[in-house]
Amino acid sequence: MTPVFCTRRRFLSVASSVASSAVAVPSATGSAPSDERPDGQWWTGPWPTGLRAAAVRAMPAAVAYARSGRWPFGAVLVAADSGEVVAGAANTVQDEDPTAHAEMNVLRSATARGLSMARHVVVSTAEPCPMCAGALLWAGVRAVVFGTSSARIAALGVPQIALPFETVARHSTLGPHPAVGGGVRTDLTDPLYRAMARRRRRGRAG
Repeated sequence: MTPVFCTRRRFLSVASSVASSAVAVPSATGSAPSDERPDGQWWTGPWPTGLRAAAVRAMPAAVAYARSGRWPFGAVLVAADSGEVVAGAANTVQDEDPTAHAEMNVLRSATARGLSMARHVVVSTAEPCPMCAGALLWAGVRAVVFGTSSARIAALGVPQIALPFETVARHSTLGPHPAVGGGVRTDLTDPLYRAMARRRRRGRAG
């Protein structure tokens, strides 16, 4: 076989050509929002008229549930047809049940009442963890809205599995992906996790 000699100039020329023709690969940390607003909220997927506003209006109710729980995480269920909050829950995690996150509790409440998740939106104070994300996808929820991202909570020093909800959804073949809204009313949700981080720091210092 005749050896092929490649000069440095030819190597750089070929490398440049390959790089310019490469197909961009989406980031593993999440996709760019399709509709980002100046207030930091972002939205993907279909949002019928009025439903997005109803989800935003529901966040204070989720915050109220968060403040009532052992850990400051809350979630509510919004009916897509009426925009009304029809259920809510706080995080009730105990040593004997580490799965009792707010979103899981809302799902259990909806199941007990025979509610179809395909007709409801889950509004959570924080981005659903991978466990909750999987449960929401299995349940076929119509849309998910959250306030503070898991990456933000982790950056504050609160342990998280900081995998974006949309990353989990992209790997789902269960059916239509839910619409998603993020960064919603962080003026209400971020303080919950800043306070939680402060309590953790004080606990370690003590």
